[in-house]
This record gives sequence, structure tokens and C-alpha cells, in this order.
Amino acid sequence: MRSPLLLPALLLLSAAAAFHASAAPAGPAAQPFDAVDKPERIDPQWRTGLCALMPQPCEAASLQLLRPRAAGADAYVVLSAQPLAMARATYVPGAGWKLDTLHDFRGYRHSMADPKTDNGASEPPPLSLAPALYPLADGRWAVAVLWSVTESYSGGGASFRTADFVPVDGPKQADGLAHTGVPFDCYKMVRACFSEKEYRTSPHCHDESTGSLRIAYAAPSKPGGDYGWSYTWRQSDWAAHEPARATRTRVTRFTDRGGDAAPFCSGPQ
Repeated sequence: MRSPLLLPALLLLSAAAAFHASAAPAGPAAQPFDAVDKPERIDPQWRTGLCALMPQPCEAASLQLLRPRAAGADAYVVLSAQPLAMARATYVPGAGWKLDTLHDFRGYRHSMADPKTDNGASEPPPLSLAPALYPLADGRWAVAVLWSVTESYSGGGASFRTADFVPVDGPKQADGLAHTGVPFDCYKMVRACFSEKEYRTSPHCHDESTGSLRIAYAAPSKPGGDYGWSYTWRQSDWAAHEPARATRTRVTRFTDRGGDAAPFCSGPQ
């Protein structure tokens, strides 16, 4: 059975791309990727075929097959967790898989890594890629490389993800990071019932918080310029011993270098 923390966290993370890809209707928009339902119907050996084309050594079980919205019927995106990579791929029946583009993030150093303590003595938190592309300028896109921190408590736990948005397309791909250290999403649950009576009578036995980021994109002030990014953090806090209707929602707006303004579920401890 999944832990009380894991199920809400999975629901949060599976919906995250839709929130982070939001944009004002009149402005530039992100491109979310949707998971392919039953990819074995496309190719029973899709993991083996794609793993052979990805950076090595590739763990086939870590692959995700997705489809860009409004893309052609045979166009796909592949996300690899081990090693960290993203590719655009095409499937041709009878001929197999062909990679159109490949972005290799092996050895990527996240902005959250601390050079003073990251001396190889301990395993750093795992990195992952969000299933979306984010607009930087006309013809330029970024992918969100996520730094994930989890905490375990007695009867609860927490997860926090922070994003570096790394350019992957266009002539300025090698220019470095576009937006760094941006709070992405979080979930936290702390047990607040400690007796049989409390468990019987309390409407809610945890302090619970869920937060996620929205991004709005503004057209550039001059031709060829970068899009302006602004962030909205939306967090719901459901206090222990209160009914669900008492859940409080907070909305915080910030720009780059203002990520500390986001409540971030009280942050990692």
C-alpha cells in the first residue's frame, strides 16, 4: 500500500506540467507533452529500441514516451531519467525509431547544488525533466531540470522540486541558464493526531500543504528579444483538526531572483 504522502504527491507531480505550462492567452505559450497511453500498441519493444539510441548506459525502465500537443501522428518525445536526457523521435512502422534531436544532461550541475558541501561524499538529490518546453524567445526554448528533495516524517513526509530552465533550442543554446532556482512544486504532510481519540474525532489528522508554479510569458519589448517571465505561486494549506472547507489558498507573485517569496510548503528542513 502506498504511504499517505506518496499518493497525493504523485497526483501533484502528474498534474504539474499543466500548471507550469500555463500562459496568458494572447502571449507566448509553453508546449506541454502528454504521456502516450499504452505505448506497446505502437511498438511492443519501444523501450529497447529507444534505449539503444539514447546516451549510454541507458536504463530502459526509466524511459517515458510522450507526445507533443498538436504534433504529427508519428512524432514523439522521449524523457530518460537514467541517464538524464530528452529526445524528439519519430516512429516509422517497419523501420523502427529515429532520433530527430537529442539533449544530453549527463553531468549537469544544478544551481541548487552547494559547491561547499558537494564533494562527492554523499549522493546528490536526483534530477528529472519536466514534460514541457518553455518559450525563451522566438525559436528558442528551455526545458526545466528539476532538483528534488524529499523528507520523511512519522506519519507524513514532504517533497520539494526546484527548477533550472535550461535552453535547448536556437543559436543561443550554449549561452547558459535562462532562469534558475525557481520553486516548482511541493507537497508536505505532518501528522497531528497522536491518540485513538484524536483519530476518531478529528476531521483532519495532518497539517497539509500543496503548492505549484504558474508561468506567464510576455512578448518581447523589441524584435528578437527575450520573452518576459513572471511567476505566480499558488499554495493550499489545510490545517490539522479543521474540515476541508477551512483550506486556505495563498497566491504569491514574483519574478526572477524573487523565489524566496513563494511559501514553498515551508521549504526543506
